[in-house]
Amino acid sequence: MSSHAISPEEQRYQASGNLEAFWKSRLDKKDPVARIGYALWVSNTDKLKHAIETGDAKYWNFKGFTYWEFMARSTVVNLAVGLEKCGFRGNFSKTKEQIKKVGKAVAYWHIEYVKKDFDKKIGKIPGKLSLKQMADYHQQAFKQLIFPATFMAAPG
Repeated sequence: MSSHAISPEEQRYQASGNLEAFWKSRLDKKDPVARIGYALWVSNTDKLKHAIETGDAKYWNFKGFTYWEFMARSTVVNLAVGLEKCGFRGNFSKTKEQIKKVGKAVAYWHIEYVKKDFDKKIGKIPGKLSLKQMADYHQQAFKQLIFPATFMAAPG
């Protein structure tokens, strides 16, 4: 089993905004959150399909390409709706830019929480974050971008 530790290369990917490379590296380490991260930021859906079809079915929760592609698309829609609910008014291109900022912030806080998990020996598997840790760092990312805590709440 490979380490879930954050590599200097992963930090460079995040800092430069190369979210596809960041999440692919995390995917290769079988970081559970990397499944959706990679699905969100992959530049070509054939790459996602290949990763799923050649990967460990258990790691992918025995879900196929259609499931993960749908999860990524619905996440993008939820982000766009959340931005609008927070008062953002931009065209498609500007909305994509804002979503990328969110993605970069989420990756940053993922790195910080994985490091903290290692340093403080929080989880059973160092660097493998719990659902609560993941929810907490998403809130940190939204807070950093001055979105309210309810940013990801379902529209309604």
